[in-house]
Amino acid sequence: MMGTWLESGGWSRLTERAAELFGNGGDGGALGLICLELDGSPYRENGPPRIWNDWLAQNGAADAKLWLGAEVAGHLWVCAEVPAAEGLADDVLRDAGRKLRHVLLARGKPSGDGNDVSSGTNDGEGFGYAVLKRGPGCPASIKDAMYEAAVQAIWRLRQSVVARDGDDEPQRIEMERLLRERSIRSVYQPIVRLGAGEVFGYEALTRCPADSLFDGPLALFGFAEKNGYAYALDRLAREKAIDGVPTLNTAQKIFINVTMGIMKDPRFVSGQTAQWLRRRGLRQGQVVLELTERSSIDDFGEAKKILRHYREQGYEIAIDDAGAGYSSLQAIVELRPDYIKVDKSLVQNADGDEMKKQMLRTFVRFAKRMDIRTVAEGIERPQELRMLRTMGVDFGQGYLLGRPGEYGADAARNGLPMG
Repeated sequence: MMGTWLESGGWSRLTERAAELFGNGGDGGALGLICLELDGSPYRENGPPRIWNDWLAQNGAADAKLWLGAEVAGHLWVCAEVPAAEGLADDVLRDAGRKLRHVLLARGKPSGDGNDVSSGTNDGEGFGYAVLKRGPGCPASIKDAMYEAAVQAIWRLRQSVVARDGDDEPQRIEMERLLRERSIRSVYQPIVRLGAGEVFGYEALTRCPADSLFDGPLALFGFAEKNGYAYALDRLAREKAIDGVPTLNTAQKIFINVTMGIMKDPRFVSGQTAQWLRRRGLRQGQVVLELTERSSIDDFGEAKKILRHYREQGYEIAIDDAGAGYSSLQAIVELRPDYIKVDKSLVQNADGDEMKKQMLRTFVRFAKRMDIRTVAEGIERPQELRMLRTMGVDFGQGYLLGRPGEYGADAARNGLPMG
């Protein structure tokens, strides 16, 4: 049966485009399928393709060409031509599927007269997608590639329904609400030059609304990474961090948390961050991209190339949580950051712990030899501050020096407790 309807209707256009793209190595685009549940939408079975194609043109993603494949057994099959960059095709298909499903449930199937009907159904997942595979190890024929993609799209649709009906559905709804309403915010914690007591810059920290189901940024970003929202959340968090940053002088910095996975995303290289900086009158040289503990670097050669790209634009790089585990130490050796942020587990109560003192001294000596600046995190006691200054740590961060907050234009503070 699947073979029969794969040969009908809008599939012929997909077959023709596949022959063209596969024939020249895929230059210019990739092809995919999206399968949408029509359950909960007051649709008419087997409505005119023209109506669906007009609807897809109005509601599709900007970077995807969409057309009707078929309407079968309560499901809408959509064909798509999307950018071919590695990893980007899946993201575009997923985003397009989510948007179309949302519109379906918000307004129902297009009526043809412009008056779509509200379905009254909660927005869930209810869609699947897949890219048509090509190349070594992939189906030999276009028909086989279409069949395999259809099977994968159906599998993803079923998985999404299970997830929608599972225990994490409230969190999914909450995540989409936060992204739609842009209701996360940034607070800023001062990073202080320990020698002079001056504010050197701020680390931007994401906060959820008070009524959020997520109990903090770790839960928020953790859920986003596991459920396909990581890029959208990171993009919004970066924009919020830059828009709300306290007024900086030309020597001050803003530290923005990113992961290596996000920096590898083709959309991250688009220059959007630079546009936000220009809007605030800031330069790339005032931004430190802080690789967080959520970063997992499997290919340091690739990571070096990516970081070189940003350094050439003027950005600086920091490794977070140094000393908290082997991975951060390896990242320091391989990536040669501009800053090492020493984890609070090494800083807190180190004044009374000889082992911690020796490790801190080792970090400081190593960093100075390599021309890397050090930032001690989690400073909460005057004794810790005095010890770090004596050791020659460059910068400090912690509740003793300043709690995260929304700082005004004149954010530099006098009289920091320098011990």
